[in-house]
This record gives sequence, structure tokens and C-alpha cells, in this order.
Amino acid sequence: MKKYIACSISLLSVAFLAMAQEAPPLLTPSIYIYGVYGSSSADNPQEFAPGGHDPDRSEAFILQAFEPSLSLRWGEYIEGFANGTAFTDSDDNVEWEWEEYFLKLVNLPGGLEVRGGRMLSRVGFHNPIHLHSWSTVDAPLPHALFLGEDGLGLEGADVSLFLGASKRSVITLGFGKRPPHDEDAHGEEEEHEEEGGHDDEHEEGHSGIEAFEEYRVVDDVFTIGFRNDMVFNDFRSVRSNLFGGFGDNEVGQSSWFAGAGVEMQWRENGLEPGGRALRWRNEIIFFDGGSTGGHDDEDEHDEEEEEHHEDEVEESGMDVDTWGFTSEIVYEAHPHAHPFARIDYIADTEALEVADWIRYTVGLTIPLAQDPGVYLRVQGNADERGDESEQAIWAQLGFKWGGPEVR
Repeated sequence: MKKYIACSISLLSVAFLAMAQEAPPLLTPSIYIYGVYGSSSADNPQEFAPGGHDPDRSEAFILQAFEPSLSLRWGEYIEGFANGTAFTDSDDNVEWEWEEYFLKLVNLPGGLEVRGGRMLSRVGFHNPIHLHSWSTVDAPLPHALFLGEDGLGLEGADVSLFLGASKRSVITLGFGKRPPHDEDAHGEEEEHEEEGGHDDEHEEGHSGIEAFEEYRVVDDVFTIGFRNDMVFNDFRSVRSNLFGGFGDNEVGQSSWFAGAGVEMQWRENGLEPGGRALRWRNEIIFFDGGSTGGHDDEDEHDEEEEEHHEDEVEESGMDVDTWGFTSEIVYEAHPHAHPFARIDYIADTEALEVADWIRYTVGLTIPLAQDPGVYLRVQGNADERGDESEQAIWAQLGFKWGGPEVR
């Protein structure tokens, strides 16, 4: 009898261990580290770096991001994700902020998924991904200027409806507000204080690339995105998207954006790993930041403040109406050589006194190791913006470790 009990316990233990090995882990951690060093011909490289992760200092080592993340997969219906980032500001101080933390209900009836928390909005190709998924050192110009220096993140919820059994088409509706942003993190507030304080910033801050910030959607933001995958075979596919959004901006009026994109992919080995691969991604974004009219709460101010506000509205003037596009191609020509090129364009934005802006980018990513992932990326930029220009070269070192993320 004792031998039978002992044998049964042993068999149950082996079965339990086998099941535990087959079951996916409840929590999957990941760590990403990115540093960059380079040189710019501009006196102030920040004037050509609208993205929050963009290198903006010449001949200085910059910690772009130290990103710990954690993915949750609990049973058949519950998933979650949390991602934070530490980085150095213009004074080499280390700053920290949360980029995403959300819970997600998956495999719901009717092909539905629901997310809630803080998350990158599913609009376009670039916005929903983090720095560790970029193919370049910096963000595309239209996304950084129109959607936000760190992309469009929302504190709220979104609902995704997957169409068809293959789930190759999905519509996502989102609603929320942009998370509060610490301007000290990117060294902007301190610069404004040195120039004469908040009042001077308000009076002089209606032109230049920094002025885009107050016209972006901030509150009561509604977004919609549609993505479709057309798979011809195991080797060739085309992904397309349509997206848009609207909401209140910092001057109390409505802003909106809309865009479309197409991405073509080819893989030499199809669904099998390895082999050469080519990806060509294109996106166009239209942006309108309404600024005319007054706030609804004008009656809370006295006449002098109201007149002052009306004068400011008149000075800030017309709607900020512009558009831009980005085109990026990445060729995985060799296991240790992935050349890439990109063209960004922003049309003349007269209301903000920003001339038409074009950026030419070429570079090479050199994977050095696979598990954990280590790579070296070298990138050159040539910017032309009206009468201004910049030539810059950046070297980025990246480290990746961890399992697949919940997205």
C-alpha cells in the first residue's frame, strides 16, 4: 500500500511538473537599454529634435531609455502590461516616467478586446510601439510634432473589434486624456525659466516646433484606427491602416488629426526564421489645431483678464493647419547588417512660423548577439527647414532581454 501511494505521488508530481512546463508563465519580464552618442552641426540640436527620445545634444552620451517591462497572462481572458522608462535630461540628471500600464480582456465574444489604463493609442504604425521596437534612432517628424513628443498616450480605455476568423482586420475605438507630462524631464521648463519665467514663455511660445504642444489633443480625446493585413502567401504581405482622432487642446479649443498608411513586407524564408527580409512603410498625417474663440469659463475672470485673453487669442491667430508624411525602408540583407533609409516631410506651418521641413535619413543596424539581443546602430540625418539646416550622425547601442510582450 505504501509503495502504491508513493508511486501515485511520484506520478502526480511528474504530471504536475510536465503541465507546469507546458503552461505559459504568468509573468514575463523584459529589459531594454539604449544609449546614443553623436555629433550635430546645429548650434542647438534640440531645435531639430522634436521627439522625446530623439538625441538632442552634440558630443555627449545620452541614456535614451532604460525600460523595464512586465507582461501578465492570466488564464484565457486576462492580460496586462506595464512599462517604465528612465533617461537622462539635458543636465544629465536621470528622470523616470511610466509609459504604459494596462489590463486587457481578450478572447471575448464577437472578436472583442478591451483595454483600460495608460496606453499608447493604436493609431498608425509608429505610435503604438516603444523605442525598443523602432528601426531608427529617432522618431518620424510627423508623429513627434502632430501626435506628441512621446507619441499619443491615453489614460482611458479602448475597444478593438477583430473581423473574420483570421483576425487580419481590426477596428479600435479609444477614449481618454493625455497623461500629464513633466516638462522638466526633457529640460524645457528650466530653459523657459532662464529666459524669463512662465509669462515670457507664454508671450513668446507661439512659434517654433515647441508651439505644436499646445495645439495637440489633450482632453476628451477620441481616436479610431483601422488596420488590415492582406497576406498573399508566406513570403509577401501588405498591411494598411486608416486612423484619426479629435479632442480639446491646451488653448481650450478642438484639434484633430487623420492619417493613412501602407506597409509592404517580403521575407525570403516566409514564416520560418532567418533569411533576408524587406519592409517598406509609408504614412501621411493631416493635422488641424483650432485656436480661435474663447474658453467656456470666461465669466470666472474679471474684465481685464478677459480682454488680455482675447488679445492672446488674436495674437495666436489662425488654425494650425498642416500635414506631413514619412517613408521608411529597412532591408535585412545579412544577419549582421540591416541597412535602412527614411524621408520625413512637414509642410509649411505658417501659423507657428515653421517653414517646410524635410529630413533625409540613412543608417545601418548591426546585430551583435541574439539572446540577449545586442546591436549597434549608426544613423546620419540631413535636415533642411527653410533657411536652417542640420547634419548629424548618431551611434546607438541597444540591449534587449526578455520574452514576448502583451500589446
